[in-house]
Amino acid sequence: MVVLRYILLAAIAFMGVERLRRIFYYLQATETYNNRDFLQYYLLAKAVVSGINPYLPLDQLANIFLGNFQFFTHPAPCTPFLTILFIPWSSLNVIQFSTLLFIIEMLVLLLVAYFLPKLWDGKASWMVTGITFIILIAWNPVANDLSYGQLSILLTALLLTSLLALKKQHHIQAGVLIGLTVAIKLITWPLIIYLAIKKDWRTLLSSLSTALGMNLIAMFIIGIKPFFDYYLHVSSQVFSAYEGTLHNFSLMSIGYRLFEGTGSNVFSNFISAPPLIYLPQLAFVLSGLLVIIFLAWGVWHASRSINLDTAFAIMICVIIITSPVAWEHYFIMLIIPLVVLFRSLWNGDFPPWRTISFIIICLLLFLFNEQLVNIIFLINGGSSLVIANHNQITFASSLLAWLPILEVLVFSILLWRSNQPVMSENAG
Repeated sequence: MVVLRYILLAAIAFMGVERLRRIFYYLQATETYNNRDFLQYYLLAKAVVSGINPYLPLDQLANIFLGNFQFFTHPAPCTPFLTILFIPWSSLNVIQFSTLLFIIEMLVLLLVAYFLPKLWDGKASWMVTGITFIILIAWNPVANDLSYGQLSILLTALLLTSLLALKKQHHIQAGVLIGLTVAIKLITWPLIIYLAIKKDWRTLLSSLSTALGMNLIAMFIIGIKPFFDYYLHVSSQVFSAYEGTLHNFSLMSIGYRLFEGTGSNVFSNFISAPPLIYLPQLAFVLSGLLVIIFLAWGVWHASRSINLDTAFAIMICVIIITSPVAWEHYFIMLIIPLVVLFRSLWNGDFPPWRTISFIIICLLLFLFNEQLVNIIFLINGGSSLVIANHNQITFASSLLAWLPILEVLVFSILLWRSNQPVMSENAG
């Protein structure tokens, strides 16, 4: 067993180092900048400092500040607070900005690795932190976040520290952290509903005050018109570009995939698949209904949970797949429910069916999901044939892309069941 343990640790270390090598290679490739999200923050900061509307289409901002540069044709899907967050970095060039963001993300990831053991048993050691850090780097959603310069690692750190603060009855501190997540990325708003139902007034009021305060500061800096443009126009405009794309792992995407087809009405080079039935008038109705049902289910069971960790973990699952657009890097936040659920199984002497389900979901999350597109291509005759067919795939093969959504749903059910007695399952 000791030998196997060292072999496993060596394999994890190799995976982490190899993944980091690939990330460095990708970061150094300047030709990939037009596919990377960090450039949005750079352009937003430049625009605000220059007195330009930050919610102009991104390709227009890129042409202003970078010259002849091909970029997204829609405005940045970034909250007003996010437009001002990187203003102190606006004097840097693109490479310096990218490098600094990567260094900070790595430090925040180290912070996540340090606090996860505290969620387990209230303790942390540098050895466990190091192993956790390497495991996280080896995980594709984390590598995706680091490569593209996204902010899911930061959101995970804020959510994790807010949970630890709540466990210590530091309600105001927890509320400020939750409010920051809402100000940075609106997807965490279901936590506000949870806090209201729980009547945790101190956490709720500090969350709302922080989110509102950050928005007011942003409005003062960027101006009233851009501020309201974001909330009234930009969000819906960006959602319409990605509502039915293959990589959108949100419940909101299901109705569009079923009744309009998989793909994008803005980007013709995205992978596309025909709908099951072409009834576009039903797309939004079904998608909205699914989101409302799961949101209500999640908030209800989280609010009735006897365990704060479990309640918070359920709400994180709700946050991920009720977001209008949920990319792969959002799944980094699942590391918190994963630790919570594994500890529940550990304390319950590993009830068989829940444990088997947990193992299957983990294998899918950590090993299978990143191969989904390759498998879909293989089913359709290979990537060359898919490209030759103008990125068209079959409806049946596109259903594989629903798997991550199903994983989060099963994860939520397992968390809910962790509050239930396990005697009958163990007896069986």
